[in-house]
Amino acid sequence: MEDSTKNPRRLGLKLAGAAVGAGALLTFFVLPAEYGIDPTGGGRAMGITALSGLVSPAAAADFGQNLSFNIEKYDLDAAVLNQSIRGLLNLQDAPFKSETITIDIEDLGEVEHKFIMKQDETLLYSWRVLNATGQGVYYDFHGHPSSADAPSYPAGFEQAYSKGEGVGQSGAFTAPFPGYHGFYFMNLEEGPIQIELTISGFFEEHKEMYRAVDGQVITKVAF
Repeated sequence: MEDSTKNPRRLGLKLAGAAVGAGALLTFFVLPAEYGIDPTGGGRAMGITALSGLVSPAAAADFGQNLSFNIEKYDLDAAVLNQSIRGLLNLQDAPFKSETITIDIEDLGEVEHKFIMKQDETLLYSWRVLNATGQGVYYDFHGHPSSADAPSYPAGFEQAYSKGEGVGQSGAFTAPFPGYHGFYFMNLEEGPIQIELTISGFFEEHKEMYRAVDGQVITKVAF
């Protein structure tokens, strides 16, 4: 059998045939599938233009999308981008804090522990009654403005976030207004209990605001 590599004419025909085949492959398959370019219409007929992910304006469906961002224009070359989308990112001037607080509550006792927070600051929290044998505690998670800000709100204004009875709760909280936000606990057990409160987030400070035993006030801090 004759070796085609030694016959220039046969070699030329094979190379030409290969070039034609490659061109057809490029025209009918690669361009429609990869780039959405379909000069012959064959790609559309075979349904492979969908692989390119490119759709003509006439074929695009309008689902009423309206993407808007409540941010101002900013310098893409800046070292720090100070503008952010409200509700998705809330930049803070200081690192977040993490603490675990043990709250002792006497038999027939009540305690209120609050965190002083600015508006839009966030806390992650978990609390649990360490030695519960029954109902645990009655709890009320709420907030109110400071005495300095109180004139800007209705008289006696407070906002409740959650309440109930149980031995623990975990959640994330974002302050809707600046002020004092935190927990009121009433001991429902027989005998003294301990509550372990773990928090991580942004706050200025925290303190025990109120303590009473059998209705007798022991501690009450002005706010």
